[in-house]
Amino acid sequence: MEAKSHGEGGRVALVREALELIAASPRGVLCTLLPEGGEPYGSLVDILPLEGGDAVLFLSGLAEHRKNLDADPRGSLLLGPAIGSPDALTQPRVTIVGSAEHVEDRAEFRDLYLAAHPASAAFIDFPDFAFYRLRADRVRYIAGFGRMGWIPRDSLLAQDPE
Repeated sequence: MEAKSHGEGGRVALVREALELIAASPRGVLCTLLPEGGEPYGSLVDILPLEGGDAVLFLSGLAEHRKNLDADPRGSLLLGPAIGSPDALTQPRVTIVGSAEHVEDRAEFRDLYLAAHPASAAFIDFPDFAFYRLRADRVRYIAGFGRMGWIPRDSLLAQDPE
């Protein structure tokens, strides 16, 4: 994590707040890299947050972002619950930076994902969809003006679950 002060509550509070925001987020903006040229590509996705800052994505084989991840697994996921509000830039947000791994066993996350996103029942068993786990190598958490920091994976995993 950055060496500078992280404001009220310090580093531990910042990590805890970041994990709470991730856990409460049902969707975000997934950024992947286009295979031809490497330009960033953003798309809106539903997520299943996991402990430790990871997130599970359920992606169609037709989706551009899945094709991008299959070519280069690096990506980031912006979670900003207040993104549509007029004061969005003063509100907490987090960006998960890491690599996405194809989940071979669909049953591992099927029921949890379905519980989090009931509308996915219409396509949860379609064979061209697959689960991907975005492993959080680090996150950038912005709690508000002057309270922010990079949080490495080991700090995310070190937090005691409440």
